[in-house]
Amino acid sequence: MLDLLDKKIRQMHAALGSLSSDDVLSVKPTIEITDTYRFISIDFNAGSDPVQLANMATLLITNIASLKDHLKAWCKSKSIPFNGDNLINSNNSVALIHDLWNVDKHAELSSKPRSGKIPKLINLSKVLSLSTGTEAGSFTSYSMDPRTGQVTMSSSGGGSTKIQLTGSIVDQAGNVLADFHTTCSEAVTAWEKELAAAGVPLP
Repeated sequence: MLDLLDKKIRQMHAALGSLSSDDVLSVKPTIEITDTYRFISIDFNAGSDPVQLANMATLLITNIASLKDHLKAWCKSKSIPFNGDNLINSNNSVALIHDLWNVDKHAELSSKPRSGKIPKLINLSKVLSLSTGTEAGSFTSYSMDPRTGQVTMSSSGGGSTKIQLTGSIVDQAGNVLADFHTTCSEAVTAWEKELAAAGVPLP
């Protein structure tokens, strides 16, 4: 039982990690020069396959949401209370991922959605993500010379610069509910706390 749950947790982290790449410098700027102007642009989503992006997102959603059943089986084997449903009902990020999973599996929801919305994932794309670390004074920077297109990056204190897959979670009316990557990260953290509370050793 533990081996199966451990594998599922590792798969979830691998799927979350696949949404980000450190290979920022592989994306080259486009430079256009005429007699009157110099135009430099960069598109971090250039060449992306929408189907591949959707598959990456679906894999992560599945790995997060399916933790419920694996944790339920663990709790049953240990004769301890299962609180996964309470987590889904009380945490909006966890609920949104659970509802996205159910919509993907069944095409439509046959029961009331846990988030109170019927969510849909749209506008999946790769973007530049800059994040500071947790240390005081941490920073990250990304700059491009407008004359040459030369990119310079620097960071300290745990700061990072990545290419990240994200998108928008919207309701049935098209209103934006949440950012996909942020929602997944929050859901992963919430499930890990629930797993730890149930006595599951985290890898």
